[in-house]
Order: sequence, then structure tokens, then C-alpha cells
Amino acid sequence: MEKEKKEDLRVKRTRKLLSQALLSLIEHHSFHSISVKEICEEAMVHRATFYTHFNDKYDLLAYSLKEIAEEFRFTESNLKEVHLKLFNVAIKYKPLFSQLFLEERDSLRYLIRKEMTKGMKQQVVSETNTQYISPSSEVAIAAFAGATLGVLNWWIENGMTLSSEEVYNEIKQVLNWGHIEKMQDETIGKE
Repeated sequence: MEKEKKEDLRVKRTRKLLSQALLSLIEHHSFHSISVKEICEEAMVHRATFYTHFNDKYDLLAYSLKEIAEEFRFTESNLKEVHLKLFNVAIKYKPLFSQLFLEERDSLRYLIRKEMTKGMKQQVVSETNTQYISPSSEVAIAAFAGATLGVLNWWIENGMTLSSEEVYNEIKQVLNWGHIEKMQDETIGKE
């Protein structure tokens, strides 16, 4: 029994060292450029030990991100707590979040979000006849674009049973799109 505890602690320690090494390297290098050898050198762990615990660096990244996700368990929180936890974890791991989001720039999701956001901003600018977009409008646009992509993912995973118009109307209702339209009207009224 005592031997099992010591082994469990060694496994936990090794995984923690490898995870910390990866997160440290990601602060200064792109994930794709980091090698298993560099991770092992940073953690001061043999390559054979690395492969005892993980299949590859992607497996280690998944483990590391899962450990970070434990910091913002959503099951027992209200909506406000969920958001605060998420954003506070992003602050705590700012270099990691920045690097991983930066690396996502070649993804289809990123490109769609970028174009959607750009189009919505152009619409706000043309409707308000000003180049200024309020922080509230920026947040609303980001929320709508992010939510739309999340719902698109859900829609695809669930067999696309709703029409695109039905999905749009649901998003509009859930996100209180009327509130966003009201903000646009207030911005126009300030001109």
C-alpha cells in the first residue's frame, strides 16, 4: 500500500514537471516548434520517462489543458462565477492563452470569426457614421461571433436538424440581440 502511494506521487510529480515545462516553453515559443526533447530538457526528465506517461507532445498538451480546466469547474457555479473563473484563469495563464490563440490563426474557426467580426464592425460604423465603436459594442460583437461559432459547432455535431434561419433566430433570442440593436440606436442617438 505504501509503495503504491509513493509510485502515485512519483507519477503525479513527473506529469506535473512535464506539464510545467511545456507551459513554460509555450510562453516563449510556438507549440508547433517545441520538441519532446526540449520539454524533457526543461523538465529534467529522460525521454523514455516522457513516453512512459504521454504518447506525444499533443497528449501532454491535452493533459496540461485539462489540469488548467480543473481550475474553473462549471458544475457548481452560477453564470457570473463561470465567467469570472474563466477570465481569471486566462489572466493567470495569459502567455499560454495568448500563444495558443495566436497559433489558432490559421484555423477555419478563427478565419470565420475574424470575417464575421469585421463585417459586423463595418455595419456598426456605416450605421453610426463614425469610426468609433464603443467597448460595449465591441463586446457584443465578439459575444455574437463567438456564440455563433459555438452554435455552428453544436449544429453540425447534432445533425443540422434546424434550418439556418431557425438557428439564427434562436441565437438572436438567446443573446438578446434586441439589446445589441438598442446599443446601436443609442450610439446613433449620441451623434
